[in-house]
Amino acid sequence: MSQKEKIRVLIVDDSVTARNLLKLLLLEDPQFEIAGIVSNGSEAVAFVEKEKPDVISMDIHMPVMNGFEATRQIMSTYPVPIVIVSTTYNPSETQLSFKALEAGALTILPRPIGPGHPDFLKHGKIYRTTLKSLSEVRVIRRHGGESRPVQKLDKTQECDEPNHTDERKRTDSRIVAIGASAGGPAALQIIIRSLPPNFPAPILIVQHIDKGFAEGFAHWLCSLSKIPVVIPKDGEALLPGHIYLASGDHHLGVKKEGIASISSASPEHGLRPAVSFLFRSVALVYGNKATAILLSGMGQDGAGELKNLKELGAYTIVQNEATSLVYGMPGEAVRLRASCRVLPPEQMVQAILNQITSLH
Repeated sequence: MSQKEKIRVLIVDDSVTARNLLKLLLLEDPQFEIAGIVSNGSEAVAFVEKEKPDVISMDIHMPVMNGFEATRQIMSTYPVPIVIVSTTYNPSETQLSFKALEAGALTILPRPIGPGHPDFLKHGKIYRTTLKSLSEVRVIRRHGGESRPVQKLDKTQECDEPNHTDERKRTDSRIVAIGASAGGPAALQIIIRSLPPNFPAPILIVQHIDKGFAEGFAHWLCSLSKIPVVIPKDGEALLPGHIYLASGDHHLGVKKEGIASISSASPEHGLRPAVSFLFRSVALVYGNKATAILLSGMGQDGAGELKNLKELGAYTIVQNEATSLVYGMPGEAVRLRASCRVLPPEQMVQAILNQITSLH
């Protein structure tokens, strides 16, 4: 998008006060144009069908149709980048927010603070920057927010090096590291629901998400999982059959085998937590005794580090394009030939289990 082109935003919120605030914040930047303002999800779906905006600012709790259902319908008919703009501390709204991410929204932001608050300018800038960057993301149509039928793998989905073919599995992976960004929650939902309760290795996840929603995200994952989901502390022991999730503003990695590393080191790729930090630390500690997965997301975070893991002999999986909401991170990994397998999320758990000999 050219710098001279206007970014057309649809604001969806049932609160008059919130609508006026969001409109005020956007009009601070001449690059934005208010494409429309509606008060519920049903009106949003109708608006998008007639006049496709560049990006949508979507509330959750609304009459007639909530933000979850509106997101699902928009992404299954006329897909547009959607940002969930939600209050942070309402647990019921947090659950709906992650359902909306699962249905195809790109990210969640806390609703910006109003004028007079010391963080007003900061929140306004984050809101505008997020909408501006996501307005250019190419999103892929979701089939009603549901998982798609799994297709039989063809040879293009196999590893591009002979020593990583399916016949040479059972590398006894001792850890699973997963990186995800926009579109990641939908894939994570499928993966985590498929994990058996006796899964014999720790699983570390870095999902790019606003820090205000990290705890809610952990609760949401826990509601899907047969195994515990934890936001670990630095130095905490990493136990088999546990999922460890990065907090909203610290890197997650490993400092030695079985021990978590939580770091406030500088952002990587403009991100903290960063997938690159996780994958790099796993490569240093576990080498070829690791399985690493890169899911849907914008940018290139983790792709180069995934290639390094593969070169060390680790087993690496990348989400396929057909099921990725945004094919930035996985697409870069494929370009770098960093993957042993390119798979839909539905097939990833079996591929992981094939790497862990204690289940066989």
